[in-house]
Amino acid sequence: MTVTLLTSLPAGPGPGGGLPLARARARAAHEGGIDALILPDRPSTGPDGPDGFEAGTLAAALTVATEGIGLVPTISTEYAAPYHVARLLATIDQFGGGRAGWAIAPTATAADAANHHAEAPAPRHAQRARADEFARVTAGLWDSFQDDAFLRDRDSGVYFVPERLRGLDHRGEYFAVAGPLNIARPPQGHPVLVRRVSDPEDAASAALFGDLAVVPLEVSDAAADLARALDDACAAAGRRRQDMRLLLERRADTPADDLLREAEAGPADGFVLVPADGAGFETALETARTVRQKFPQGTGATLRARLGLPRPAGR
Repeated sequence: MTVTLLTSLPAGPGPGGGLPLARARARAAHEGGIDALILPDRPSTGPDGPDGFEAGTLAAALTVATEGIGLVPTISTEYAAPYHVARLLATIDQFGGGRAGWAIAPTATAADAANHHAEAPAPRHAQRARADEFARVTAGLWDSFQDDAFLRDRDSGVYFVPERLRGLDHRGEYFAVAGPLNIARPPQGHPVLVRRVSDPEDAASAALFGDLAVVPLEVSDAAADLARALDDACAAAGRRRQDMRLLLERRADTPADDLLREAEAGPADGFVLVPADGAGFETALETARTVRQKFPQGTGATLRARLGLPRPAGR
């Protein structure tokens, strides 16, 4: 049995902070048994002030400054274009040899919307529908090239096989994207997609386009019901439930023995350790080290492989 462990990485500019601190924390997390770091982000100032660095840029920087650990930037689907996000994450996955993920940002707020247009944010159901289509388009763009499209064969002089390229030609409710993406397929096929699951509708979305389904701390009491909803949604979507991982958010200072018992009892496949205060990141690492004494990390060349997730087949 393997247990997936994630935590979030607090990182921002300022005295004693910046990239050197983020790099040191990421390396410590890898040594402590964390599988991947979620890099928080939002398109507006939070109630406690600026949240920190732009997550995609931070992920790219940390990818070349670390080894082994997965890096999962939080990116909103409300104010970006699928082509841009697909290209960014494919590049990060190439840089790291298959360590990239993508956490679709929670529902946009009025403050987020005000930084992009004058209208109020769309209703939650509309944001979910847009996120679903965004994920579908992004996956299609990652599949623009077959894995063996680029031969790069000096002897034959064949660099690229055009027949192994596929356009997308997507026309949907929110997006019209011709494709193809102008970068080779990511090492993981698709970077690992993280989606938050607070209700059955979220579970349905995660079953369509998701690898890690995260139950937020505020609805953790409903974890068993959400796990059943995810099982049903996977069956309806034609996916195997074992091809996803269900993670429950837990405070970083949760006793490790409690996590160990919960991991053995289920339904969680792992946990996102949520730092609770300024020292919470170090607490998360202490908890992870204790869990790893009983449940070692998975092995593999990529984040997907280490988490036991299948590599998506291309189109």
